[in-house]
Amino acid sequence: QLHYLIALENINFFIMRCQILITVVMTISTQVSMMAALSILPESAINTIDRGGIAVIKDFMSPSEVSRLRADASTLYYDGQFTVDALAGYGKTASAKDKASFDATKDRAVLPAYIPSQKKAGPFLSTTLGDVDARQKLTTTITALRSDLAKGLDRPGIDVLDYGNDNHEISFTRFGPGALLQKHIDEHHEECKGRVGWSRPTRRSLSWLVYLNEDWDANNDGGCLRTYQRKAESAFSVGSRHGDLQIGWLKPTADDPRERPVFLDGRRGNVSGKCALYIDSDDRERKVYLTKEFNSDPYLFLTSDFFVQNLLIQNHDLGKRFHYLEQPKSALTSYLGQDSGEQIKDVAPTGGTLVVFDSVALPHEVMPTVSRERWAASGWFHEKQQPEPTGGQIFL
Repeated sequence: QLHYLIALENINFFIMRCQILITVVMTISTQVSMMAALSILPESAINTIDRGGIAVIKDFMSPSEVSRLRADASTLYYDGQFTVDALAGYGKTASAKDKASFDATKDRAVLPAYIPSQKKAGPFLSTTLGDVDARQKLTTTITALRSDLAKGLDRPGIDVLDYGNDNHEISFTRFGPGALLQKHIDEHHEECKGRVGWSRPTRRSLSWLVYLNEDWDANNDGGCLRTYQRKAESAFSVGSRHGDLQIGWLKPTADDPRERPVFLDGRRGNVSGKCALYIDSDDRERKVYLTKEFNSDPYLFLTSDFFVQNLLIQNHDLGKRFHYLEQPKSALTSYLGQDSGEQIKDVAPTGGTLVVFDSVALPHEVMPTVSRERWAASGWFHEKQQPEPTGGQIFL
C-alpha cells in the first residue's frame, strides 16, 4: 500500500512538473512571438546598414497610411506651415543669380518637430494642426524603428531621449519641381566642423526617410535618392569607433582584399585639433594608426586625397589606398576625380518605401524632380557626441 501511494505521489508530481514546463514553454513562445511582432526590420537590413550600404524596405507603410500622411503634409504646406530651407539646388542657383526671382515653391521645404533657432517644438508636433493622429502613429512607428536599430546595430545611445529636445529629428519634407540636393554626407567629425564642432551634445547617427508619393515613375518624374556605396562591402562596421567618426576608406587590394573604414582620432592627449588616422586591427581589438599626429587645421580643411595619401600616411602602399568619404571642397577635388571604389545605387521615392543608412558613411544626393512635388517623412536618430576635450585646443 505504501509503495502504491509513493508511486501515485511521484506520478502526480511528474504531471505537475510537466504542466509547469508546458506553461513555461508556452510563455516563452508567446514572448518570442511578441518580440517578432514588435520587430519591424529584417536582419538583412541591419547588416546592410552596418557595412555602409542603404537598407531599402518596400511597402514599409500601407497605401492608406501613405495617402493620409501625404494629404496632411500637403494641407499643412499650402496652409503656410512649412519653412523653406533653400538647401536644394534650385534655391542655391536662383538666390545666387537674383534673390528677388527666387520661387520658394520650387525648393525644399520642411515641417520640423523642433526649431533650434527658437528652442521650441515645431509644427510637426502640434496637437491642433492638421491630422494629429496620423503624425502620432507615424511617430510611434519610427520609435519602434529606432529601438530595432539600436539593438540590431548595437547603438544603444540612439534609444536614449535625455540629450535634449532636438536629439531625434523628424519632419515632413517637400521638394518642389526642379529641386535637388548635391552630393554630401549627413554628419561630419567634430574636428571637420571648425570651432563649433564640439559644441553640441549629440550627433547624427542614422538617416531615414519614408516616401509619401503616389504612382511615382522615376524614369519620368526623377527625384531619386542617389547613393554612392562601396563596390566592395566593408569588412568592418562603419560610421564610428569609440566615438571617433569615420572620414575615409582604404580601398581593397590583391594582398588585402578588404574594404577598411578609416577613423579620425581628433583628441590625441585630450587636445582638440591634435589628430591621427587609424583603422581596425584584423581581430577588431585595437587601433592601427596610419599617421603620426597632425593638426586638424589646415590638413582637414584644405587638402584632398592626394595630400593625405602622400604627406600624412607614411606608408606609400597604404597611402595610395586612401580616399575621403567626402573630400574637402577645393579646386583639386574636381581635377583629381571621383573615388573609383564607389558605385551608384538609385532609390526611387516610391510611396511606402523606407530607407535607412549611416549618417556618416554614405555619400548621397537627391536627383532633380521633373514636374511633380516630392513628399517624404524624414529624420535622423542621434547619439551622444564625444565630450569636449579638456586639454586645450590647437588653432592656427
